[in-house]
Amino acid sequence: MSHTRSWKDTRALVTGASSGLGRAIAEDLVRRGASVVLTGRSAARLDAVACGLIDAGADPDRIAVVAGDLTVEADRQRLFDAVSARFGALDLVVNNAGVGANGQFDTHDAWVLRRVFEINFFAMAEVCRAALPLLSEGLDPVMLVMGSINARRGLPGRVEYSASKFAVSGFVESIRIEWKRYGIHVLQVNPGFSATPFDENAVAKTARVSVSDWRTAPPEAVAAASLRAVERKKREITLSSKGRMLVFMNRIAPRFVDWGLSRWLLRHFPDSPVLRKKKRPVGHVS
Repeated sequence: MSHTRSWKDTRALVTGASSGLGRAIAEDLVRRGASVVLTGRSAARLDAVACGLIDAGADPDRIAVVAGDLTVEADRQRLFDAVSARFGALDLVVNNAGVGANGQFDTHDAWVLRRVFEINFFAMAEVCRAALPLLSEGLDPVMLVMGSINARRGLPGRVEYSASKFAVSGFVESIRIEWKRYGIHVLQVNPGFSATPFDENAVAKTARVSVSDWRTAPPEAVAAASLRAVERKKREITLSSKGRMLVFMNRIAPRFVDWGLSRWLLRHFPDSPVLRKKKRPVGHVS
């Protein structure tokens, strides 16, 4: 695909557009002249994003806001009814809405895993299902799905999140082929640690170690890279040098990565049963 995509002709839907990467991508699209429907759970925050863009000079006729919870079927139906009425078709869907969970899996209740999957996987998949008829009628249509470094390497303290993103990757790889019969391209973006409030909005926050200091990538840079990947019809992009290195090392030396992550984990869990056993004196009887 050439780099000549006309953003001014692009009709786009961005989920999770009230904050973080969704907001940055929506803002970049509007600045490029695209017509964009922004969706998220908070109507007030979506309105604030739209008003900020209009105040900065954006054409208000190119921005629409539809609040809703994508895990709720009625909300999804209302969203796509509104998109269909406004555009008639879609050229780009940024399937970005997601949530994290941090801490050790065995310390979490069962609902944490189910909630993460409900948002990160099932809602994402149902957005794809609902968007398919509109994308099928679009111009050079693209489905952009937000993945993660954790979609290619599971990390300790991120079990539920990693599992949901691995599921996302399997889904994306499958529909990328299936949707060729409609002429729809499917792109997965693995953004790495971006400077967003992602950890603050996690459904579980019990990790002993915070990674907030690692979140240094500007969301605007992630947005720009994502839209370049749309233009170039990339299959998948992984952002940040650390993210690419982790994925590469896990591909060629997974045992080494396991060893390194295990050492890192045990440093933060000196009370681990395996370490207590190692400290027992020879001949000790419980």
